Amino acid sequence: MADNAAMNSLFDTPWPALVAWLAVYVSDYYLTLYSARLYRAGAGAHFAFAGSLELTPYYQADIDALRRVSPRFILAMVFSVLVIELVWYLSQVVVGLPAVFEFLVGGLLLREAAVLLRHARNIALFRAIRAGTGKPGVEGQVRYARWLSLRLSAVEIFSFAVFLALLAPVTASWFVAGGAFTCAVTGIQHWRRSRKA
Repeated sequence: MADNAAMNSLFDTPWPALVAWLAVYVSDYYLTLYSARLYRAGAGAHFAFAGSLELTPYYQADIDALRRVSPRFILAMVFSVLVIELVWYLSQVVVGLPAVFEFLVGGLLLREAAVLLRHARNIALFRAIRAGTGKPGVEGQVRYARWLSLRLSAVEIFSFAVFLALLAPVTASWFVAGGAFTCAVTGIQHWRRSRKA
């Protein structure tokens, strides 16, 4: 894929990637926490999710307990920062293939972008239910089996992967290709977990 000078300048140091990663990673956790609070504050009367609202097993206990400060989250965040710095160093200094770092950062950030879009939709829905505007938008209750929640997530994330896969060659961007790859991997993981649930 062709190099884009403006995009490459963002990867001359690891700092822009680290700042962007920390922003989206922290946002993901706290938007999930906010969604869980809205769910308990009224949305749960209309939507019932088997198991946890959180789909990632690693974070389910913390989200279910509404933990504002999660040792698991902090540990994962520190680990991810170290991996990002290591990959930057190896790709830029040792191997001389900056596209590897661009691919990694695209994979991390664009996968999170797909997840953050889901959070925005859920928050808008849960807030509308809680607001009780006088115009009922949701009546009754829908119960989602665990397998169905995972299957819907797989379809949504994999759809994002297809979009990015189509966009990657057009933009000639390793960043977008990385996003397509990680979204596809996450979609496949959720699909497999849905079959086991």
